[in-house]
Amino acid sequence: MSVTEPTWREEASCLDYPGVLFFGLEDSESTAERRGREEQAKRICSSCSVRGECLEYALSVREPYGIWGGLTELERRARLRSKLR
Repeated sequence: MSVTEPTWREEASCLDYPGVLFFGLEDSESTAERRGREEQAKRICSSCSVRGECLEYALSVREPYGIWGGLTELERRARLRSKLR
């Protein structure tokens, strides 16, 4: 599988939803709004058939923004740090 053009994206559940749900509006949302949005995005990811591939992609390219594979950017960074130990 090519890192530049992953084929799993065509099957991703998130395609049926607006991108802002997974990436937010950074400066214009409160902490509570962000948490709610992230939880909604994670629920969508939880039933996605390509969740694993999505997360692996995000970890491999160190995607700095958004919900990928059901994890936030902070959760992905923590996972990468734990793998280094």
